[in-house]
Formats: sequence, structure tokens, C-alpha cells
Amino acid sequence: MSNFFLIMGHYFKKFFRDYKENMLLLIIPIGLTIVYSFFDAPDILYGYNLQASFAMPIMVIGFQFFNGGIMLPYLYNDLREDMRWRLRATPHSALTFIVPAFAANWVFSIILGIVVAAIAVSFLNAYVGSFFILGIVLLLTSLMASFVSMLIFLLSKKIKTANALGYVVAFGHFILSGMLVVPLGDNVIARFLMTYGTPISLGSRAISYSGALRNVTFGEPFVPGQDWINIGILAAITAVLAITSIIVGKVKKI
Repeated sequence: MSNFFLIMGHYFKKFFRDYKENMLLLIIPIGLTIVYSFFDAPDILYGYNLQASFAMPIMVIGFQFFNGGIMLPYLYNDLREDMRWRLRATPHSALTFIVPAFAANWVFSIILGIVVAAIAVSFLNAYVGSFFILGIVLLLTSLMASFVSMLIFLLSKKIKTANALGYVVAFGHFILSGMLVVPLGDNVIARFLMTYGTPISLGSRAISYSGALRNVTFGEPFVPGQDWINIGILAAITAVLAITSIIVGKVKKI
């Protein structure tokens, strides 16, 4: 167990020192939230910026899938490139390094999400119905994103391929959610994608349904417990990704 936390701390320090990427992962979502806060919106929630309230959870959740890839360059360097033979020569398996790196990535991703949410709430007057619901959604989506990156690492031999797949997944969530990027129109498939089709859709609606935005942002009848229903779906998806990662890891003999 001591080795676990030692290796986890090692990767966490590496993530923290990569200040250029960290700044991008903070500046871009905060910047986009600021841009959307300037758009005109009805003054329905007195004292709050409605557009910032709508954009903040989408940015926090969506960028978890960029954050999830923070560990990939380090894992490839340590286990498949420069450091491969040194680490393979130790009596420890690759799993000894992968799991702590995964845990460090998860914690670091949560911290980045908290910073974005805190700035939006403190300086952009973003409304959050329930900080508890926001916290659960952040924990689940960051864990989900880390599992996605883990699967990418297990299935891709080259870092370039892994990075490309990571960007496809991250941008794909924004596009398929139909929020802020590409309007999907008004049809059955589009409505499903914007309601349950992506983690962004599920998470942002869970946050909005937890407070006064439930009848403002989506214009739909309020369904009691809808926030917890969405959280349950997120948890189920995360569990499937976890099981899949374990199975793939065993097949790859990690």
C-alpha cells in the first residue's frame, strides 16, 4: 500500500508540474464560460447569470474527458517507450504503475473541475442547484473519463493513436450532446442525445434538475428524482467501463 501512494504521488507531481497543459485545461473552459455569460438571457434567477449557469456544468463535465488523458504520455513513456526496460526489470508488474497513475489522474482531474466550477460560481455568478449533486457528478464523470483513457492506453500501442482517440472521444461528447457546439436539430435521435445520450447531457441535466434551473434551462415538466436517475445512469456507465477495463487488462496480461 505504501508503494501505491508513493507511485501515485510521483505521477501526481508530474501532472502538477506540467503547468502549460494545466493552464489550457483551466483557461479554455473558464474562457468559454465567460464568453457564454455575455449572451443575453432572461433575468429569471435574480442575482445569477443564466448563461453562465447553463455553460458551467457542461464545461466542467466535458473537459473531464480532456483531463482524463493527462496520464497517457507518462504511461507510454514509462511502460512502452524510454523507461520501459528499467521498469520492466523491477520485480513489479505493469499494473503496479498503472493503477496509481490512474488514481492520480482521477484526483487531479477532480481538482481541475473544482477550480473551474469555483471560479464560475464565485466570479461569473453561475447558479448551482445542489453542490452535493455537482460533486457526485464530477466524481463520476472524472472517474468515467479516466477509465476511458485507461482503455485507450490498453488498446493503443502508439501515443499518437492514443491522443487522437482521446480527442475524438472528448470532442465527440461535446458534439453529440448538442450543447454549445453544434445544434443537433429537433428529432427523436437529437432529443435522446441531448437528454441521455452523453455524459455531458446526463450530468448537466442532473445538476440543473437539482435546483431552480429545472424549469428554466430545458423547458420540460419537472420529474421528481430526475437528478438521481441521471446520476444512476452515469454510475452504471462508469461501472461498465470499469469492468471492461479489468477484462481488457487481463486479456492484454497487464
